[in-house]
Amino acid sequence: MSFGAILITAGQAAAEPDPARVCATAKQLIDAGYLTEARALYKRVPGEAPVPCMAADLQRIDGLRADAAVEVKAGQQMLDAGKKSEAATRFMAALVLERDNAAALAGRTAATEEKAPPKGLVAEKDGWDAFYRDWLVPLFQLVAAAAVGVVVLGALSGLFAHWVVRPQSVVWPRSARVSIGWLGVLLLVGCGVMLPLYAMFEPFTPAAVVPGPAVRIALFLVLAVLLAVLLAAGDPAGQSPRQVWAHWRRLLLSLAVVIGTGLVGWLTVLSDPLERLLVAYVVLSCFGVLFTAAALGQNLRLQVEAQTKDGTADAAATDYLLARLRTLGTERPPQSLNAVPAVTSLSALHTEDLSALPAGKIASTVSRLFFALRPDLTWRARVISVDANRIAVTLNRNGQHAESVIFSRLDLGLPAVEEGKAEDRLRAQLLTGAAAIILVRLSQAHPELRPSLCGARDWRSITLQVIASSVSLIDSPDQRIPLLGRAIHEDQNYLLARLEYLWAHQSSASFGSPLYRQIAETTDRLLVGLTDDSSRAIRIRGYYRSTSQWLNMYAQSGYTESDLLRRARRSVMRLETACQHTSDPYSPVFQLAERARPLAATFRSTIKALLTRQKHAATQRRPTDFVSPRLAYENACLDCALLSLGDGDGHGAQSYAEHAVQHLRVGLPTSRDIEHAIKDPCLAPLRGDSGFQSLVGPPPAEFLGVQMFADTAFDGVAGKLDSAGLSRPEEIIRRTNGAKGRAELAKYLTISPLLVDRIRQIALLNRVHPDLADPRMLNLLLKAGIDSPARLSTEIRLGKEPLMQRLRELAMTEGTSTLQGVEHPAGWLTAGRPQRFHFWSQADSQ
Repeated sequence: MSFGAILITAGQAAAEPDPARVCATAKQLIDAGYLTEARALYKRVPGEAPVPCMAADLQRIDGLRADAAVEVKAGQQMLDAGKKSEAATRFMAALVLERDNAAALAGRTAATEEKAPPKGLVAEKDGWDAFYRDWLVPLFQLVAAAAVGVVVLGALSGLFAHWVVRPQSVVWPRSARVSIGWLGVLLLVGCGVMLPLYAMFEPFTPAAVVPGPAVRIALFLVLAVLLAVLLAAGDPAGQSPRQVWAHWRRLLLSLAVVIGTGLVGWLTVLSDPLERLLVAYVVLSCFGVLFTAAALGQNLRLQVEAQTKDGTADAAATDYLLARLRTLGTERPPQSLNAVPAVTSLSALHTEDLSALPAGKIASTVSRLFFALRPDLTWRARVISVDANRIAVTLNRNGQHAESVIFSRLDLGLPAVEEGKAEDRLRAQLLTGAAAIILVRLSQAHPELRPSLCGARDWRSITLQVIASSVSLIDSPDQRIPLLGRAIHEDQNYLLARLEYLWAHQSSASFGSPLYRQIAETTDRLLVGLTDDSSRAIRIRGYYRSTSQWLNMYAQSGYTESDLLRRARRSVMRLETACQHTSDPYSPVFQLAERARPLAATFRSTIKALLTRQKHAATQRRPTDFVSPRLAYENACLDCALLSLGDGDGHGAQSYAEHAVQHLRVGLPTSRDIEHAIKDPCLAPLRGDSGFQSLVGPPPAEFLGVQMFADTAFDGVAGKLDSAGLSRPEEIIRRTNGAKGRAELAKYLTISPLLVDRIRQIALLNRVHPDLADPRMLNLLLKAGIDSPARLSTEIRLGKEPLMQRLRELAMTEGTSTLQGVEHPAGWLTAGRPQRFHFWSQADSQ
């Protein structure tokens, strides 16, 4: 028992102390040198209490203090003389007599202190040692213990993810996942840090943090979180309460068990504050593990691995599969869309969502171990090439089996191939199917992936559409329509397949056919139903095509059907709207919108000119200024539209024709573009232009190849005309301009003047329009009984539709349905109207 404790005990004695005990205690204090405490003890004794030793002890205290003063004085003298050892002895003797003698304490310190070393490394080392001992070591211990705790709790979260999140579970909305996830992480970190912090430093007492009000507040917060979990689990659209319960019953039951067990232990068995504090730690840790497991188990993280049939990793197939999962649907179709490419991505996966196991046994094994410890890697896909025709896909979610599919080329309607003869393209078709399987299965659990699939629910439909729309996957362009038809048969809700199917049919239809217009109207109705961001690429493609189609049909009608122009204006307005509000400058949609905006501006200028029936050239449009050949091509169409309006504002028709040809010199880089220009009705005003012909080639002018000259009545006539230099219809018209000329020609040909007049009328019919210069087109008219411009005008007056119906039937029989004059008859029908003849000739373009 210390003297301080004795003193406190003595101070708390009764009002009448025991004299013997007081004397004994005072003697002990005096003998030990605690003179001040001994004197204080006597002062606490009441004056009327008889203590016989008090007077003697007080006198003894005074004497000891006097002796201590003598020793101090002697020690000070020796210290001044430099005798520190003797001085220290004197000061120690004084302290034996009086422990709290301040002068003795100061003298002893001065006598015993050594010379202070110079400040430097030694002093800094002592300071660092103290800092390391007092701060760094405890802090390191705290951090290490906290890190271990957090890692252990995090690993438990990863292990529990497969328990709380089932393979069929539909993920919560992002806001709910993020909120619950961060709350779980906060609980894990808090519990992982506070447990060693309390054990090492005890910053608070258990009784101060777990009273009744704190318990009620904690219970309220826990119940609120439980309610949030229930609301979040029931939010995804299309789920019944039974499905929500089936998917999330493990999580909800686990939360209920944890809180129930904690409450029962808290309220019935545990009464000590420290025990209740430990229960609070355990409950909060369990909640943190469950919340974190629920949030991480719903992540969209996918790891893929492609293997050969012997189980070895296939690095090339793995990389291709990764690329397919990221860019499915972005390849060009077999029939190129020069202006707006097919960049309709079906995948909303981000690059950071995808990973792959590296090749090599050691690297693969290490990676498997590492990825097994990652709680955020939720999905794993393994694709095995069984043989040249079959492939197997296995998908796991949080370590649980989620999907297995095996399919063959025959399942997709593709021809089987012999083993060992499969090309890389055929393997790519199967891997495309595997990517479609994975995307569709992921979309079932992650609703945010569904809009990009354009309504598709069957992986077969997606696979067939992608193959049909990819120039690198399709076996032959002739398979495009059959593949798209099977895609729609597999899934009628797949909007992109329906649009591609209609567009493919429309590409083979003529501009003037009812089918062409019906498809244009149908695709417009389908496009109007698309409003979300994920369909922006489809809308840009669709409305560009729609605008171009309505303008072509308007030109084919001879610029007379105003309803077609109004439809074109509506489509270009929707195209401009679809090109707005693209934020990511590196996304394919942004680049597509940047490419389509100048085209939309050119369309708008063309439509404005045609609507107002006025020419306008607000800006100088030099072909070399255009950012793409297609933009130059569309500006050539604009010039042709201005050319078709006549010469009302001082600009000559020749000027617009020259501008159009200059634009086409830039806008026709490939043979496919040239073929398109030959058939494009918007460029019909240029067909007689020599500059246009120098780009696309002259129209067929083999007049003597008309089937009429093979008839018996005209036997040998073609050879005689050719010998006389009359092979061109212009020469025949010139030589038969009068009765004398016709008679001379009849005598030379040894035929009747009536037959010469028939030859002249057919030559005049050949010159009505450039489309009729093709002998095949002229043969169709002759078989239809049209052998003169007058007869043509009569047939047109009686009805264009019956006339075209007859000609199309004849063209089907002759195999000439793709002739320009059959597909786009508006030009020659307009030129052949009564009193509107302007016989076309090469001289008109010079």
